[in-house]
Amino acid sequence: MVSAAQPIIGLGAVADAYDVFLVDQWGVLHDGHTAYGPAVNVMQRLKEAGKRLIILSNSSRRTKTTQQNMSRMKIDPELFDDFVTSGEEVWQCLHARSDAFYARLGTRCLVFQWGKDEYFFEGLELEPVDGIEAAEFILLNGTEKDRFPEYDAILRRGVERGLPLVCSNGDFVSITPEGELVQCPGVVARRYEALGGFVRWHGKPTPETYRTALGNVSAGARILAIGDSLLHDIAGAVGAGIDSLFVSDGIHGPELDEGTAGAHTPQSLEKLYRQYGTTPTYVTRRLVW
Repeated sequence: MVSAAQPIIGLGAVADAYDVFLVDQWGVLHDGHTAYGPAVNVMQRLKEAGKRLIILSNSSRRTKTTQQNMSRMKIDPELFDDFVTSGEEVWQCLHARSDAFYARLGTRCLVFQWGKDEYFFEGLELEPVDGIEAAEFILLNGTEKDRFPEYDAILRRGVERGLPLVCSNGDFVSITPEGELVQCPGVVARRYEALGGFVRWHGKPTPETYRTALGNVSAGARILAIGDSLLHDIAGAVGAGIDSLFVSDGIHGPELDEGTAGAHTPQSLEKLYRQYGTTPTYVTRRLVW
C-alpha cells in the first residue's frame, strides 16, 4: 500500500502490475440501468490480456440474478471468472446452516426488500411473515425509500424482542442515474445496532467476503480492487491487504462536486479520505482504459 493515492487517467497505466481484479458493479460498470461503455471496454481489454476478473458486489441478489441483470444491460457475464455477491453469501449461509449463528436462527422472518425477488427464497426453508410479532429474525434484503419513517417502530420492537437482523446489503447510499443519492439497507442495519440490536453483516468490507472472493486465487497473485465507495470497496481492500482503485465519480461524486472549482482536485480528494478514514492506492474519476 502507498501512503497517498496516486492519480491515474486510466487503468491501462497500471493494469500490467496486477493479475486479479475485484470489480464493483454499481457506479463502476453501470448505473443500475445502463452500462458505462468505457468501463465495459476496460473489462474486455483485461480479459483479452488474460487477467482474472471477479465481480465483488454488495447486491442482495443472487449470482444468477446478477448475471441476468448484466445481460439486460448488454454486459457479457462471460467476461467475469466469478461472481461474489452479498446476497449469494446470505443465501448460502441460510441454506447450509453450518454456522452456529444460522443454525439457531429459526425460519420465520420479516423481510425488507425492494420489489419482488422470489428466486432468492427458492431452496430455503424460510417462512416470510407479515409482522414483527411473528418473526424470529429480520432479513434485510432491501429498502423502499418512502418507508424509512415507518421502519423505526419495527426496528425498536425487534430490539425489544431480541431478534437478530441479517443484512444482505451493507451499502449506506446508492446514486440514481439522475444523480440522486438514496439511502440503502446499511442505514437501516446501522440504526438497528444503534438501538441495541444485533446485526449479522455480509459483503464489503467484512473480511469473510474477501476470503470468499479470493478463495480460488493462487498465492502470490497481484490483486487490485476497483470500487466507488470508500467505506466499502476501499476500506475493505485495505483491510484485506490488497491495492485499490477509487472511482471518484460514483457515490462520492456529489460530495466532491460541491464547489465546482475544487471538484476532484488532490486537495478535495485528500479531505474526503480523511473524512472516511481510508486512502486508496490509486484514484481515477471514471473507469476508462
